[in-house]
Amino acid sequence: MTPPTSSVQPIGSLHELRQIVPTEQIEPQLDGEQGAGGSWALEPATQVELVELLKWANRRHAAVFTRRPRRGDAERFGRRPRLYLRGRRMKRVLDLDIVSGTITVQSGITMAELHNTLDERTYTTGFPTRPWSQEPLGAVLAASLDAHWGPAYGKMESQVVGLGVVLPNGTAVESRVAPRKAVGPDFSRLFLGSRGRFGIVHQVTLRIYPSAGRIVSSFGAPDLTTALAAVKRGIERGLHPRAIEILSPTADRSWGRKRVGLSDALPLLVVIEPWGPLAGRPLSWIDEQFAGALTRLTPPVGWSVHDGLLPPPRAWTAPVVGMSWAELEELGISLGADVPAGLWVVRMSRQGGWLSISDDVRGEVADRVRARMQQHHVARPTPWDDVQERLERQLDPKGILNPGA
Repeated sequence: MTPPTSSVQPIGSLHELRQIVPTEQIEPQLDGEQGAGGSWALEPATQVELVELLKWANRRHAAVFTRRPRRGDAERFGRRPRLYLRGRRMKRVLDLDIVSGTITVQSGITMAELHNTLDERTYTTGFPTRPWSQEPLGAVLAASLDAHWGPAYGKMESQVVGLGVVLPNGTAVESRVAPRKAVGPDFSRLFLGSRGRFGIVHQVTLRIYPSAGRIVSSFGAPDLTTALAAVKRGIERGLHPRAIEILSPTADRSWGRKRVGLSDALPLLVVIEPWGPLAGRPLSWIDEQFAGALTRLTPPVGWSVHDGLLPPPRAWTAPVVGMSWAELEELGISLGADVPAGLWVVRMSRQGGWLSISDDVRGEVADRVRARMQQHHVARPTPWDDVQERLERQLDPKGILNPGA
């Protein structure tokens, strides 16, 4: 007689994770030589699932990441289970309040999806549309990806009205959506730019504004001095756009250089994303301001600077440093007609801009740019680094969330 089959299933990490999220939201991962701990990508869809996953991680001493798996993770973390969280199922619009001028969304929504949703209602956010269009909102905020473009209505922090966060121990907390003077210290600032060290942002309330047509204007410049002079003159005459950038294509993107209209005579691109009619003036005012010094370019419809001229935002690892107008102008004079590949000046304003150059660019001209940037590097560690380390030890004593970030 055949013995009866036991209905008792072995209890392990995967079995326990299936009690928290559905099986179709769990995917095994290869992050090196597989150790005893196991490795999975998970897609929580609600705050409750996220809370339960963090609590499970604390019980199991698992490592939880808000990034993609990397080869070598298994060797680094040994027998610890490894969870890689994805936000693709957390992309719902929870509330749109036209009266108070806010929108509340889950953090997995991409910047493109967020702006498309608002465009249908003739509204927009304070963030540029182009640089991080395919990145989730939570990633943009946690990594301060938008800091170098800078929303036109103030810093990134001023655009975030409230956050919902799950702490490393599984506790869910929310900042109050109220006037800042009525709620005390700014809770949200703790998590903006923290790169997931202190908690996982699952819900965001942002300010919104009436939307005019969003247009990106492109101009060619013969050198950095000319480009800087044109931008500075435009700002002095009242130009207050959502974003201004000056850049040159990296050496491996010659096809994009031709597509956008750059040439040996016009090696630099000036990109302007205006808010729409500026102080009652038509958008053609921008063309009139730049026509004398720069050359108007007409890239193809749907063109993306990161597809044609620069590495994608996630692949940009080079340092970015803030410089005053005087310092940028000195750099332009020192370079003269030489324009290094992969040069990038972003978040330009009345104060100056942020300078970077691609890691892949070599040569004497690129070295001159890096030498100027080196003068602005902040010595490490700073007092703020020490505060962050102490705070991380307090919030995450087991090293559960993004260990090694």
